[in-house]
Amino acid sequence: MIPPAEIILFGVLVGIVLAASLTHIFAVISQEISVFTKKLVCESCGALQPYSRRIPIITSLLPSRKCSTCGHESPRLYAFLEFAILIFSVWAFSVLKPVLALQISVLFFALIGVTYMDLKKWIIPNEFVVYIIAIGVFSLTAGSINLYSSLLGLALAAVVSLFIVLPQRFGSGDQTLALGDVKLCLAVALWLGWILSAYVFFIASLLAFITWIFTGVFKGFSAQRRVPFGPFVALSTMIFGIGRVLDPQFVTHLLTLRF
Repeated sequence: MIPPAEIILFGVLVGIVLAASLTHIFAVISQEISVFTKKLVCESCGALQPYSRRIPIITSLLPSRKCSTCGHESPRLYAFLEFAILIFSVWAFSVLKPVLALQISVLFFALIGVTYMDLKKWIIPNEFVVYIIAIGVFSLTAGSINLYSSLLGLALAAVVSLFIVLPQRFGSGDQTLALGDVKLCLAVALWLGWILSAYVFFIASLLAFITWIFTGVFKGFSAQRRVPFGPFVALSTMIFGIGRVLDPQFVTHLLTLRF
């Protein structure tokens, strides 16, 4: 069944707003100013930018994407990320109920931001974690998630943080690096509940370990060499999160899966 044109249009608008918000958050985080500022600033020098540069996708591809003050050029990767958010939002509103589509679109936006910032700067900004927490709280109030399952998920995330994330990051000598991973795991667990969170943390840990082994073959093995955990949590969360919203019996199918 083809959804009404109004629903698709709303999905486009949601995608545009989220795409525009992505690069805005990147810029304000780089300049360490409030994410609620209405000013558009350069990611490099903090100089005010014309509002014409707020247009997602198109702005990132134009020659005028350079800052007139310092000459900093917005990465073309931004256009790809913005386009991915827009396409995902349109897809979500095409196949899901609007409420679910909005949740999964915001989740995708937040996880894209988490992945980019953790890979580039080794940080997981609170600005993106808050979006995931908001989705979890909304799902709890709407009754789509069991409170007991969410509480167990938070307990599981705490255990993962203590025995997997914290030792890996604290061993590097920088005790601030792991805090973003802890907050991300807790936020994800609140939304997914304990069963799906267990799958997410297991798959994420496995992928991180495989990556550590693989990079060690080329760069040498060292206890001090780190692998960002956030992108693997984000990828696993997106896979299992999409599975849950597409199939209400997704958890049951996972529990009855035979290998």
